[in-house]
Amino acid sequence: MRKLILILALIAIPTSLFAQDDSWRNRGGDDRDRYNSSHADQMSWELTPFIGYRYGGTITADQTNLFRRDLDVASSMNYGASVGIPLGSPLKLELMVDHQSTNLTTDNNGLFQPNANYGDIDITYFHAGLKIPFAVSRNAEPFVVVSAGLANLDPKVVGATSDNRFSASAGIGVRLPINRNVGLRIEGRGFYTSLSNSDDRCTICETVYQRELYQGEVNVGMSFRF
Repeated sequence: MRKLILILALIAIPTSLFAQDDSWRNRGGDDRDRYNSSHADQMSWELTPFIGYRYGGTITADQTNLFRRDLDVASSMNYGASVGIPLGSPLKLELMVDHQSTNLTTDNNGLFQPNANYGDIDITYFHAGLKIPFAVSRNAEPFVVVSAGLANLDPKVVGATSDNRFSASAGIGVRLPINRNVGLRIEGRGFYTSLSNSDDRCTICETVYQRELYQGEVNVGMSFRF
């Protein structure tokens, strides 16, 4: 229920935003004007600060000597920003930073019973990838996005240090233009992070992070083109 309430709150953007400068969608013009407008949009840079809700991620008891039970990465808010760099119609190179501050927890499965907190952890994704629009119209710009990079895992546990692991993601979303340069961007994205112990830089991470980490998130942001 908490997740549903937060997602609905994020999507509940005042409807007055969509009424701003709406005339640009309905303006006249021949095919050449429409082509020039679309080409200008595709060749523009794009900055998108966003906020969202991230969920998922489990560390099982048989994969760690530090804890004796399955632990979940608690669902919580995430935030970040992405920059889209034009590569030529219609692709954009997208650079993204996406941060979550959460904790390792376990579900006690009891009514009104609080979950135990086994320690805080920050998870930050640093990714580069491609944003691929499809079926673009004046009123909506759907897209898919794929990316790869590093996940920084920073457990707030005594004796533990942060570590960087390979991660990848894929998602789908839509950009809803408000005016020529501003739009509302909504997307869902899934993340994969490799937790193989190929090095010994993180002593406690080696005993805790031994299985792939899968997470998902839903984001809402304001997209600015320039």
